Amino acid sequence: MTRSASALAAGAAIALVAAAAGFGAAALRGGGPVSPPSGDVLTKLSTPAPAPALASERIYFVVTDRYANGDPSNDAGGHTGSRNQTGYDPSATGFWHGGDFKGLTGDCTDPVHGLARLKRLGFNSIWVTPPVVNQLVSGSTAGYHGYWGLDFTKVDPHLGTDQDFANLVSCAHSLGMKVIMDVVVNHTGDIIQLTGGSTYSSAPYRDCHGKKFKPAAYVGKSTFPCLSARFMPREPFVLKPLAHVKKPDWLNDPLNYHDRGDIDFNNCDQSCYEQGDFFGLDDLFTEKPNVEKGLAQVFSDWVTRYKLDGFRVDTARHVNAGFFKLWVPQIQAAAKAAGVQDFQIFGEVFIADAIAQSAYVRDRGVPSVLDFPLQSAATGYASGSSSALAIVHRLQDDDYYRLPDGTDPTPPTFLGNHDMGRAAQQISQQGGGLSADLLLPRVLLGYDLLYLMRGAPVVYYGDEVGMIGTGGDQAARQDMFPTQVQDWQTQPRVGSPPIGKGSSFDVTTNPIELRLRALAKLRDENPALSTGASIVRYAKGKLLAVSRIDFSSRQELVAAFNSNASPAQITISTATPSTGWTALLGSGTASSDAAGKLTLTVPGVSAVLLQADAPIPVEKPAAPKIAVAADPLSNLWQVSASVAGSQPVSVAFAVRRAGARGWQRLDVDDSPPYRGFVDPARFDKNERVHLVAIARSLDGKTSVSRVVLFVVRPRAA
Repeated sequence: MTRSASALAAGAAIALVAAAAGFGAAALRGGGPVSPPSGDVLTKLSTPAPAPALASERIYFVVTDRYANGDPSNDAGGHTGSRNQTGYDPSATGFWHGGDFKGLTGDCTDPVHGLARLKRLGFNSIWVTPPVVNQLVSGSTAGYHGYWGLDFTKVDPHLGTDQDFANLVSCAHSLGMKVIMDVVVNHTGDIIQLTGGSTYSSAPYRDCHGKKFKPAAYVGKSTFPCLSARFMPREPFVLKPLAHVKKPDWLNDPLNYHDRGDIDFNNCDQSCYEQGDFFGLDDLFTEKPNVEKGLAQVFSDWVTRYKLDGFRVDTARHVNAGFFKLWVPQIQAAAKAAGVQDFQIFGEVFIADAIAQSAYVRDRGVPSVLDFPLQSAATGYASGSSSALAIVHRLQDDDYYRLPDGTDPTPPTFLGNHDMGRAAQQISQQGGGLSADLLLPRVLLGYDLLYLMRGAPVVYYGDEVGMIGTGGDQAARQDMFPTQVQDWQTQPRVGSPPIGKGSSFDVTTNPIELRLRALAKLRDENPALSTGASIVRYAKGKLLAVSRIDFSSRQELVAAFNSNASPAQITISTATPSTGWTALLGSGTASSDAAGKLTLTVPGVSAVLLQADAPIPVEKPAAPKIAVAADPLSNLWQVSASVAGSQPVSVAFAVRRAGARGWQRLDVDDSPPYRGFVDPARFDKNERVHLVAIARSLDGKTSVSRVVLFVVRPRAA
């Protein structure tokens, strides 16, 4: 969704739009006899939840087959014959190359190879592509990437043994690192054939008696209509030699799949996205109770066996709307039973529009999602092709992801990946094709942005040694070990020369690698960079300044970015008056005046990080002024609050429904503009509710707004 200046103005002047929204004074007025929350209720509502463990993670994402070959004996996965029989051809971009878990683990001490290398680079989590047994070959490529699962119960022999994977997890944990496993709940490898071809069919589902039904009506129930192959949208069949190739065995039943045919990405509605085959891969019928429970059991077993720390969920956009609300609690329960207390789950929802993407968190129960909207904004800004406002808009849109639990959104953030292309390639592309000398400082600026802003930074393997690549998918999956792909030997890199026949592990002084280590150290030493609030202080043209606030220590940091080629001086407001500021990134010192004004210089295509020498002064916050209006970017009602003064506060929004025992929290917002949302879909039509805003200072003092009565009217989608 594209923002307009008028939409932003509406958000900024929200207190003025009540009448224009069409609900008048009778719908929004003083709350009459309803009292605002007080005592323990007030404390509970206003207190934000602790930050999730994900907020403090720095994640290294690796395609295991392309990292390090620790055991050449498993290169062919135990098969013999041609590459179509083994899947192995290290000279072809689409086949197995020999990387495995022994190579990725190393000896757990060598700082040049294996996990110890990643620890030295400043990472505290590793995300590995799916380790399950994959379809060997499909078409002209092999399942080296892990997303064509067939046997979901064990490790693919190309990657080693189950014990090799266990050793990886054990080594990571001994180094203080977490292991995040990529999982696929949407599809399996392409085994099922469909009568009449693979073109998508929108025919209604029918039970085994030919009666129409809607699968969504049975989500979460214990029963499901009987099915027959002849009544499926496209009649499925499986060739005899492949009839039992999948594990567990329930995966071999063609009636456990949607059987509609391939997604047409050029002409596809929501049902098509959720029920069509993703590039021909067999799409699981996740509305069926046995399929949902089977997937929960399969992946719970991985957590139980290996004590994993988290899942990244592939193609989460393509699963039915009710799936994650059922599946996620079962996975989290299995993790707790295995002794993993803060198991993290984040999904791949490949949507660059934050409002649309947030629905998967707010409505569908995906705990967190990869930050594709920030990826687009950050690479554009770092390349010099877009303004700082793109970053500001993305930070403000965090409000749409907030939930009643009070947890601040901390999505995994990234610049590039295995599908769209590497960080340097993405920044170069956004910049219209940057020369090598111009590209390096802009890539460094991109990582400065990633590490100094909210979220859990994800770095794609090989980006730290300057790999650029030529695009996404196979063009972004180069070998770290000496490659036999001739084109990769001569491809240019940023910050380092082409690798030739050498090993990328011998590249230890690339400026990107050095910067990542320095940035990781900054995040370790300054918790505000991981879990702090974000207050935008300046955003004009190519200049951006953001305060990061540690609510517990009352520490303020200022991160300032400049994507112009020339240096710039800016003066900003801060929450810490009359103190010196020390440079943590960049050089020099500065001082804020009695009003908190701070003047600083940001070099061209660079970032600086300053830390206030004194804590933020605190006092009881002013009572918030609350307003309600139609949200200009969604079909929600926006509840906003303004709080006078310069000190940082968090604002909780709460609702009280008629007949309810008490107040229920909508969310907690720790960064201005302070907003919460009322979703008409969760209330009765024209339901009368009471709303309140609660401001909480850094030391826990609270002030409450007036209570307002609001009529929740439907909004057009």
